Amino acid sequence: MPANYVPVQHPWSPSAYLSNEPAGSRETGFAFATIFVSAALFVVAVGFARIPLGPFPSFIPIYVTALVICDLITAVLLFGQYRVLRSAALLVLAGGYLFTATSTTAYALIFPGLFAPSGLLGSGPQTSSALYMLWHTGFPLAVMAYASARKGPLRLPALVRVARAKPWQGIAGVVALVVLVVVLFTAFATSGHAFLPMFMAGDRTTVVGKVFLVGIWLLSLAALGRLWRGKPHTVLDVWLHVVMSVWVFDIALAAVLNTGRYDLGWYVGRIYGLLAAGFLLIVLLSETARQHARLMQVTAELRVANDTLWQISMKDGLTRLANRRSFDTHLAEHLAVAVRHHRHLALVLVDVDHFKDFNDAYGHQAGDECLKSIARALDTCCQRPADLAARYGGEEFAMVLPDTDREGAVHIAHAAQKAVAALQIAHQHSSTGVWVSISSGVASIRPGDGLSAQALIGEADKALYRAKNSGRNQVAVGEASQA
Repeated sequence: MPANYVPVQHPWSPSAYLSNEPAGSRETGFAFATIFVSAALFVVAVGFARIPLGPFPSFIPIYVTALVICDLITAVLLFGQYRVLRSAALLVLAGGYLFTATSTTAYALIFPGLFAPSGLLGSGPQTSSALYMLWHTGFPLAVMAYASARKGPLRLPALVRVARAKPWQGIAGVVALVVLVVVLFTAFATSGHAFLPMFMAGDRTTVVGKVFLVGIWLLSLAALGRLWRGKPHTVLDVWLHVVMSVWVFDIALAAVLNTGRYDLGWYVGRIYGLLAAGFLLIVLLSETARQHARLMQVTAELRVANDTLWQISMKDGLTRLANRRSFDTHLAEHLAVAVRHHRHLALVLVDVDHFKDFNDAYGHQAGDECLKSIARALDTCCQRPADLAARYGGEEFAMVLPDTDREGAVHIAHAAQKAVAALQIAHQHSSTGVWVSISSGVASIRPGDGLSAQALIGEADKALYRAKNSGRNQVAVGEASQA
């Protein structure tokens, strides 16, 4: 492993998600500043909550459409995190957002005057209020279940089994449960509307309606408190605090402190509700963008690391020349090109003369330095981009010379011989002189030849042995190259 190797962090490690990332002072400060601003606006709006305003026909469809889209996207993002982390808490929270989107859709269908004067599906005057109660009861319960599943005593065996099942099974189970609850309650609230309490008298909230709404408001406060007690908080927890705080302001303005539909509190409360739906979505989308940026960065780092590792795997550790694997690949590629396009190709095998005697006399460390110096000398003789000098093994080297005929290869072999002699590496135990020398064997193919890589190497190896048997420190040419 290289000394400068740096492990690359996996972009999908559990700590990379907001649901597992501990909340820092920056995230906490920004979130609570948002709550403070929302609370200040709430205090200002409370004094004007009962001011009557006229109905705006386009407000409800715009509001409901935006709310459903925000909640659906949030649910999808949370389901996506559940698929990775297999967290029962995330599955519950995703189901809570899916529940708000589904119940809001049902609420829009039966809202008086939106699609029909009294609403669709045979709804009555109290049906939309009943759906509103369901909608605003289900989400705080989901948040409380989320907080308990993450840090608390909630250990429902069925929930644990669903969370640990295959992701699609857990998601399908929660989706089926949410849809079933909303459909059954909607069917009851429409076909059995005569059994519903009188929540609204015209557009004004009755005392019974206020009692129910105050109960829902207290339930939302309890959910906020349960979330607060679940320390330490993650970044997701911190932003859920923002969501639930704004949710409390929404119910207070739109249902508890106002008089009924179409007053200022009713409109402002629904704007708060839309903000509550948007806060977590914005944070999750920002996280998605951050994850994408991190993925791109890690991809680039991995590409560089892979390129580096590839280069390392193709280099000889001692001489930094190409290693045997690189030599085999390079020779095979350029031999195929030479055969196909009828070009010349030459191979030179090089052996350091009496290198064992050099090691015995001067030590292996000096032998390594000798090989490094010879490698540099051979590399300088390979001047064209396609030329390759490689360590063939031990004290043997090779030079692959594409588009080079026999005469050119012999010239380069003699140049390498002179370059090594010019190093003047002392070798007092050599029979060829006082300096380290090399012997070379040359083999080449001419246009139209069909030699294989092994045959070419065999010819060069035979030539090298002839050079060594003839006294060393010389260049010999393969018989096939002379033909």
